[in-house]
Amino acid sequence: MESLIRRWKSSQFALWAILLLLLLLITAPIFYAILASFKTNMEIFNTPFSLPKSWNFDNYMNAWNLGNFKVYFLNSAFITIGGMVIVALVACPAGYAFAQLSFKGSNLLFYLILLGMSLPVQAIIIPIFFQLKTMGLVNTLTGVTLVSSGLALPFSIFLMRNTFRDIPKELRESAAIDGAGEWRTFWSVILPLAKPGLVALLIFTFMNIWNDFLLPLVLLINQEKFTISLGLYSFQGEQTTNFGLIFGGTVISMIPSIIIYIIFQRSFVEGMTGGANK
Repeated sequence: MESLIRRWKSSQFALWAILLLLLLLITAPIFYAILASFKTNMEIFNTPFSLPKSWNFDNYMNAWNLGNFKVYFLNSAFITIGGMVIVALVACPAGYAFAQLSFKGSNLLFYLILLGMSLPVQAIIIPIFFQLKTMGLVNTLTGVTLVSSGLALPFSIFLMRNTFRDIPKELRESAAIDGAGEWRTFWSVILPLAKPGLVALLIFTFMNIWNDFLLPLVLLINQEKFTISLGLYSFQGEQTTNFGLIFGGTVISMIPSIIIYIIFQRSFVEGMTGGANK
């Protein structure tokens, strides 16, 4: 019995050690970026791991005002919010249909949609560019929004399908007996019960679109249309680079993601674990 207890304690200790190591690996770059955002270029190179000599917000102010970060921030917000709305409006009804309704060819259609998850964006970025050029949407925030939401839909539909599968079909049948139509059942009965999955969907969509670099790089040309990721890239000069400015802009770009995750972390975890027993 004592040997079993010792083994259990040693395994618990090893598990905690691994978790602490992973926590350190994940959080160390974040804390480094925060500390570097208060330093000058000289301090970043001479004392990279020490505390700043003075805690001033010059890098933040310069990134926001002189670096035109305010415009980049608003552009990213437009693309991200627009993409979240499109993804939610398409993925929720589609996930509900695949999970709760029975119609001919549903499995085949679902697996065809899942094929989109296997296509890397790098393989289709050139056809996307020429398609948008034909439509007159190159160098527009609307074009980036449509492409970003379209690329997010396969995983989003998959996530919402698993979420709706956790909801008993008897609720839909009861609503039908009470005279509710399919859309009324979806909006008033089923969708409110899928809130954790919907929150997880919105957080995933926000993270992917907000942090995306490749699509804006290829599809946006004029600097006034740049997103926050392209704005950070534009801070790099040919001869010299102000790393304090880059770190200041990086911390600004992280703030919305951190705030959203802190507020909705419980619903996010519930949404991600939903459907695990299926």
